[in-house]
Amino acid sequence: DNKMAPVKVAVVFATLMLAHAAAHGPPPPPPMPVMFNATFSSNMVLQQAPAKAAVYGTVPPGSTVTISVAGDQTSSNPSQISPYTITANVTGGNFIAYLQPTASDTGAITITAMCTAGCVNKTNAVLSNVVFGDVWYCAGQSNMWLPLHYTFHRNYTVSNITAGKLDNIRLMAGDSQQGTTHPWMTAKQAISDGNETVPDYSLFKFSAACWYFAESLTLMMDKPPTLGLISTAIGGSMIEEWTPNKTLTACNNISIAAHNEMLYDQKVIPYLSMTVKGFLWYQGENDMHGMKGNSLTHTGYGCMMPLMVNYWRQQWSAVEGTTDPNAPFGLVVLPGSGSEGGANMGAMRWAQTGNYGTVPNKALSNTFLAQAYDLDDPWGDKTCYEWGCCSANQTNCKIQTNRSHLPSDVCTTYCEILRGTPVFMGGIHPRIKKPVGQRLAVSAYNLVYGGSGSVTGPTIQGCAVQGSTVLVSMDNVTVQQYPVNLSTFEVLTNISYFCTESALHCKILPNGTRPDRCGSSESEWYCPENEGTTANGRKSLLQSPIQGTPPRNPYEENWQSVPVKMMNGKVAADTSAINGTIAAIRYAWYGSCCQDRNDPTIGKSKPCSIETCPIMSSVMDPISLPANPFIAKIVNGKCQCLAPQTCDGTVQL
Repeated sequence: DNKMAPVKVAVVFATLMLAHAAAHGPPPPPPMPVMFNATFSSNMVLQQAPAKAAVYGTVPPGSTVTISVAGDQTSSNPSQISPYTITANVTGGNFIAYLQPTASDTGAITITAMCTAGCVNKTNAVLSNVVFGDVWYCAGQSNMWLPLHYTFHRNYTVSNITAGKLDNIRLMAGDSQQGTTHPWMTAKQAISDGNETVPDYSLFKFSAACWYFAESLTLMMDKPPTLGLISTAIGGSMIEEWTPNKTLTACNNISIAAHNEMLYDQKVIPYLSMTVKGFLWYQGENDMHGMKGNSLTHTGYGCMMPLMVNYWRQQWSAVEGTTDPNAPFGLVVLPGSGSEGGANMGAMRWAQTGNYGTVPNKALSNTFLAQAYDLDDPWGDKTCYEWGCCSANQTNCKIQTNRSHLPSDVCTTYCEILRGTPVFMGGIHPRIKKPVGQRLAVSAYNLVYGGSGSVTGPTIQGCAVQGSTVLVSMDNVTVQQYPVNLSTFEVLTNISYFCTESALHCKILPNGTRPDRCGSSESEWYCPENEGTTANGRKSLLQSPIQGTPPRNPYEENWQSVPVKMMNGKVAADTSAINGTIAAIRYAWYGSCCQDRNDPTIGKSKPCSIETCPIMSSVMDPISLPANPFIAKIVNGKCQCLAPQTCDGTVQL
């Protein structure tokens, strides 16, 4: 039948093709064109002059790649630079080229990568609407990852973008836990894919702490630079994962795990060739169960923090003229909710500064910080949620509130707040991220962008005992009104309980051995720093697994809170109610400054207020910064901080 002839021919042809494939394998893939690395896309920000920005990607081995740069005439603000071309360096299947240093006010450009020799596929790679500015790389764990969707100020941000106040900010928009790279967007593009009814903006998937830093910096400057933001944060990560294994031998008493270095390989290496202005880091929660340590003794987090900072700087600045070898590095000091159940929050805060109590310092040069110890979520108590008070079925809520002798509607405000701003895993991820960004921005403005104010809040310089008063000398300091009995300024009378980092171990058995595991009643707290050092002078910390609830910790319970006020330009702690001689003092080392936790309505019908700790900067530039936490012995009437921090300055009485 002639009508079947075409079908028969097709069947025969297909059969022949299958036979050819079986004999010779599948057809080869199409030739690879030149491509920019996935960290690049249109609308991105490249680092401005005086640094030279790099562009890089992949190409068939042995090819020649030419990069052309010209003003983007399709942009509303095309660059007027003279077009130029450069030949990229090609190694194996990778190319890289360094552009001419370009100022941030140049306007938008188009960058074209062309394979001019050695490519079968001649398709060009093009980046359009690219601008120059300052690129900030943000990393850490879940509190850096936490998207704007989970923050109280997100709609305020949308209003600012809509009003054109944040046109200078661009970002690699997307969830950093859902891939290493995302498309770059302008601020307005990042809110173009949602609305007030369905606010599923790309912006709301991006790191809140990273974004609020840029937003706050923009709003406080008359002429803010263009800012490009990258976030690679991963929840639950440890600092050891962000650092190569080969560097870890420099620090003792750190986590040794198979997943160490993993995030350095996945989240850092892809960006090492990208020229950046600086770094932001919010992490430490998942290292709370390890040793906090000391940079001076090369132990724990105190060693890891400067190790990572310095290694990142070395790697990013490996090519001269790109990232500054001493690029600014900002970090967030943990709030109390960041303990992850671990002990010694004060020791962690101290370790985050390399144990100098403040930054910048000898171990962490050109660094700045945001203290967050007074920025826990004001509605972080999950009790109302767990009682079911925010659900349609109120049966259990009524039972629980009645059992707790609370009004049946005590959780109404909490539930309204929750419906307005969802929470992620409870209070461990405070929805108050804008103040964190503000504090980072203030410090960066004064350290990096020519501001004349303080880089950090007040830092202890010295102290003196005058009768029942301990006078503490700090720079630019004031004491604001604070909740009664919640100053977080504490004193110790028994020096044997002075310990920066206490730990648990099992009691010694009658046979003289110490078991590796034991119950709570057979365990005890001890102070490793008081029990000698190893042969190489580095302190060791062995935390044996304790079964059950740990016993009460005398190294914490013997500290007593005292009220503070200003006196002759100094912070004055009133110890008149304390029996015994004051042997040590500490501030913001442990506890909270919000309203009395014994009030059962806190976190239900009224918030646990933020920014209520007493000791603050007396300078508003444009906001007041909280004092840096400290701990010090009192020796011969003067303060004595632990090395490397010093605080033995003379106090004029």
